[in-house]
Amino acid sequence: MFELKLKTGGSAFRDPYTGEEDEWYEAREIARIMDKVRDDLLAGLDHGVMMDTNGNKVGEWRR
Repeated sequence: MFELKLKTGGSAFRDPYTGEEDEWYEAREIARIMDKVRDDLLAGLDHGVMMDTNGNKVGEWRR
């Protein structure tokens, strides 16, 4: 079983110029985080912490 919990309420998921919610910026940050999870899985890890570009913990995953 694979479980992933990700919180997207922080500023890393918003438009950096207006601070407003923005689907494109949110998708970009989620994709970046998911790339890291994929790399960790391929490296053989079975759990991890997800960090946003601002260095904040935004979630965890495990298998």
